Amino acid sequence: MSSEDDRLVKSYTYLRTAMVALLVGLAVAVFWQTARQHWHLLGSVSAYYYTAAQTIFVGALIGLGACMIALKGTRRSEEILLNLGGVFAAVVAVVPTARSEDYRRALVVCRQADVAVLNEQTANPDCDAVWPLADAARASVENGIAALLVVGALALVATLFFAARDGSTDKPFWWGFGAAVLLWVAGLIAMLTSLTALIDNAHYLAALGLFACILGVVLVNARRFRDEPPTQGKRPSSASAALQNVTANAKRHRYNVIALAMLVVTPVLAVLWLTDQMSLFWLEIFVAAIFIVFWMVQTVEMLPPRGAATIRAQQPDRAVVGK
Repeated sequence: MSSEDDRLVKSYTYLRTAMVALLVGLAVAVFWQTARQHWHLLGSVSAYYYTAAQTIFVGALIGLGACMIALKGTRRSEEILLNLGGVFAAVVAVVPTARSEDYRRALVVCRQADVAVLNEQTANPDCDAVWPLADAARASVENGIAALLVVGALALVATLFFAARDGSTDKPFWWGFGAAVLLWVAGLIAMLTSLTALIDNAHYLAALGLFACILGVVLVNARRFRDEPPTQGKRPSSASAALQNVTANAKRHRYNVIALAMLVVTPVLAVLWLTDQMSLFWLEIFVAAIFIVFWMVQTVEMLPPRGAATIRAQQPDRAVVGK
């Protein structure tokens, strides 16, 4: 491996590792805030947007989204899922989840100020206090979405330029590019026509999209290893060879184990959440944790063989030898 290749591999590896660091940082911010709340968990990780963890929450998700878009997948399908997942992560960051039920109820009542009779279960809200919160949230979301749309437009143009330059504008590319364009157009239309609907729904839709992309990436890698032929080693010549066969075949199945964990455990946790047996918080924590495990497994898999850079450095350059 040349020194230039070594730098590229290390940069790629460090970028992948940075994604894990961002998620760990988000987890630390969330649990630190929980400890300060006498270990009173909020309903979801997204609810920590309204706490002292907001800065890390937004920064970590924006950084995660940028890394997902920048990284190249092992297959074109994984590449598309990473790009879309990065977009969804950014939307989750800039469009916060709705506030408490009491706040939402008060906001509805204030919007319907012409209705004389209030719901018996709702106290007369102080609209002078409610409106500033709503206006601040609206301005923040409008600013964030506008920034994402401008950056997204530039990214689409750059993507098209680089793809045309590299001659990689095949059919799968256009599928992925088309999906990204549709997301961009949908965001633009929502911002221009109904910012309120965008504020109320974008966070949840983007969170579901991010989860679907994460699950898709894991399944793509499980299929990638399933399609590869198993290591043949029926009669190894030594114990060392037998161990190598077992290790190689184990590597083929680790993505299957991770995918199976997501496919089995996630629906169970979702049912527990929908039946009020468990908060959404733990479902989100599980998905983030299993993604970290998958990501580190794939990162280690993509590392060059040990000592490759050292061996290359010790070998004389061919141009020098030829002189």
